[in-house]
Amino acid sequence: MAGFDGDSVTFEAAVAEHGSALYGLALAITGNVAEAEDAYQTALEQAWRGWASLRDRNSAPAWLATICARSARRSRRIRRRLAARQVSADRGDPLGEVMLWDPGLGSALMTLTARQRAVVALHYGQGYTLDEVGRLLGCRGGTVRSHLNRALEHLRKGLSDET
Repeated sequence: MAGFDGDSVTFEAAVAEHGSALYGLALAITGNVAEAEDAYQTALEQAWRGWASLRDRNSAPAWLATICARSARRSRRIRRRLAARQVSADRGDPLGEVMLWDPGLGSALMTLTARQRAVVALHYGQGYTLDEVGRLLGCRGGTVRSHLNRALEHLRKGLSDET
């Protein structure tokens, strides 16, 4: 920890005294050892950066706990978002089968943007509702509907040009 202006010693003492409780807090919130370790380390870094602004050293335990809890909740939220975006492999891939027996459709799908292909694949290929697709892709339902509308318009135009 760079800079010995007197604060580093008190910060280190506070971490030595309250560190295990802070780690336990992070573990209780995240429910995952690796995630708790990351949240704990992130919290300590944030606390170190803000240590000089802490006016009342007696409130250090509560201040550190607040930072650690915030870091752990953020970590848990991120993990949940990432888990929600994972598409289950057991849903099958009917869109892939369609692409195999209709190469024209497969070629037309490849002209879509990546986001449009994802919306079409998740909605028509995997059977997700448009709101579920929005949650999986991390966007709003209206955005998904716009992507789907543009994709279908592009596909109609592309497939009608082939005939």
